[in-house]
Amino acid sequence: VVNQQTASTFGSTAKELEESVIAAYNHIRMEGTYARVGYGYDVCRGDEVWNSSQVWYLPYDDLNTSIDNEMNQWVWRDWYYTINVCNFTITRCGEDNGALSEQMKHIKGQMLFLRGLGYYNLAGYYQNPILITDYNTYSTLDGLYGTNSSYDEVWDQVEKDFQEAMTLLPTRDAGGQWAQGRATSGAAAGFYARALMMRHKYSEALSVLKDIISGRYGHYKLMANYGDNFREGAKYENNEE
Repeated sequence: VVNQQTASTFGSTAKELEESVIAAYNHIRMEGTYARVGYGYDVCRGDEVWNSSQVWYLPYDDLNTSIDNEMNQWVWRDWYYTINVCNFTITRCGEDNGALSEQMKHIKGQMLFLRGLGYYNLAGYYQNPILITDYNTYSTLDGLYGTNSSYDEVWDQVEKDFQEAMTLLPTRDAGGQWAQGRATSGAAAGFYARALMMRHKYSEALSVLKDIISGRYGHYKLMANYGDNFREGAKYENNEE
């Protein structure tokens, strides 16, 4: 059908790949990513938090959920939705960043950041998820149902994705959508430092954090009123902090 796009015909232009970027952002607001369940699990697992809400969060609050609990699958499922879109777009961008236009660099940088974010969360939940970084891997069942990767292999890829994204993305100082929620070099640098600290690479993380504080990846400052970070409205969204 001539008016029906497929993976073999879609994604040959920057305009089409921009649609994939939007799709990837959409996927991080699903049930198992940063919507209801995804962030709920994160909060409930914290030592400083006690769940007083839905009863189905109690096993996560108590760290004794059963392996056959269906909700355990949602984080896996939804982050791989995100990674799938990212892999499609990154593969379309190619490996030579020097040959990319500014628009294509920004496209690839956002997808590297979101893929890194996906594996960052999957490693935190499951330790050794399946590492897929090339969209062409999905063309065979062996690739689609690959074996689990090691914990260190996944974190190596997370660090690589964030580090490359840092070189491709603008800072939030560019304004516009970069200051209103899109992934920036500062966001990539922040998560790169967090990824380093997950494996106790504190001296390397300190160097990145000093660069963030010095403004290398954009300028940030604390809100005068900490409570403003939790208030709704245009005045508080995407604030300095």
